[in-house]
Amino acid sequence: MKERAVIAFDHHTAEWVEDPYSVYRQMRDGCPVAYSEAHGGFWLLSRYEDVREALSDWQTISSNFPGRIAIPHTTPGPAPGIPIEFDPPQHTQYRSAVSTFFSPGEVKKLEPEITRLAGELIDAFIDQGECDIVRDYATPLLAYSLALFLNLSLADVAEIERWADAIFAGRLKDPEGAKRAQAALADYIGEQMSARKLNPGDDLFSTLVQMEVDGTRLTDTELLGYGRIILLAGREAVIDGLSNSLWYLAGQPEKRLRLNSEPELLRPAVEEFLRFMSPIQLLGRVATKEVELYGQTLHEGESVAMTYGSANRDERIFQEADRCLLDRKPNPHLAFGGGPHYCLGAHLARLVIRVGISCFLQRIPEFSLSTDRAAERKPNGDARGFKTLPVEF
Repeated sequence: MKERAVIAFDHHTAEWVEDPYSVYRQMRDGCPVAYSEAHGGFWLLSRYEDVREALSDWQTISSNFPGRIAIPHTTPGPAPGIPIEFDPPQHTQYRSAVSTFFSPGEVKKLEPEITRLAGELIDAFIDQGECDIVRDYATPLLAYSLALFLNLSLADVAEIERWADAIFAGRLKDPEGAKRAQAALADYIGEQMSARKLNPGDDLFSTLVQMEVDGTRLTDTELLGYGRIILLAGREAVIDGLSNSLWYLAGQPEKRLRLNSEPELLRPAVEEFLRFMSPIQLLGRVATKEVELYGQTLHEGESVAMTYGSANRDERIFQEADRCLLDRKPNPHLAFGGGPHYCLGAHLARLVIRVGISCFLQRIPEFSLSTDRAAERKPNGDARGFKTLPVEF
């Protein structure tokens, strides 16, 4: 057995946020299984095949540990996140009950409305000659799309966004504020579930209040855990996925022109943007038993980071991995994870990102990063995206 391969790795430092990819490359080539002592200690898997296999082997590398999906870990709330903080067979039961809502056919029905929303958002800033992609476009587009998907009042969107922003942005710098936002969001979810119990419809929340697991309806705690995940789990990834794509295209006039003239290229381009600039850079799992890998011993109970961002740049899988090729095929990226925990909302995420890019390019084919205000990346390195992204046109 080799000595533990300890590396200086902290994904929440400014240096890391600026350039994670050179570190990933060194890890993949020289230390594919490494240990970081930051944030209580955790292992990192950096090669594609190792990440993919670990995501599929839920018996060994598990999600069934509330609060440990994030690194650093979060304090478990009153309700585990359903279904992400469960493994099969419970995970399968929780997920299968609502999978129809997330199917390609059901999600496709939202495209006209999401296209309309994107157009209205662009109408609000197009005459100004500038906008902040995150604040003015990506965030409200995802927020309103999710409200449509869940049959929530559009009047509630601004409040939900304030809570979500406090939860995500504040978890490192203002944990007390994040807790208050979590409590307010929990009250809102409880109100929505109670309303569906009294007057159920055909929406997803109505299905949740009526679903049964092992012959028993979900408790209020389970409904809270499920509702919280549906409202929050994919939020940052979609906002970041769309913002990253438009950031990249701001500096690529030839690729903008190509996407506008070849609209059929948008679907593979979205997949490539997700691979090249993975919105989720890493997520945590927990080893359920001792594991030997590349001479390293992962002990039971230790945290293991799945580095999607590194796996998606692995030259062993992707030729010219550090180039963004709009028509890359095949493209088996792991931006949405893999195995039983493959992102339930992947089709909805793809739709919002694709429509968001398409509408923006059609209305504003010429744009660039602002010359007056610099873009600012998010400080948390487990997600790759922007806090602000000003552009001009």
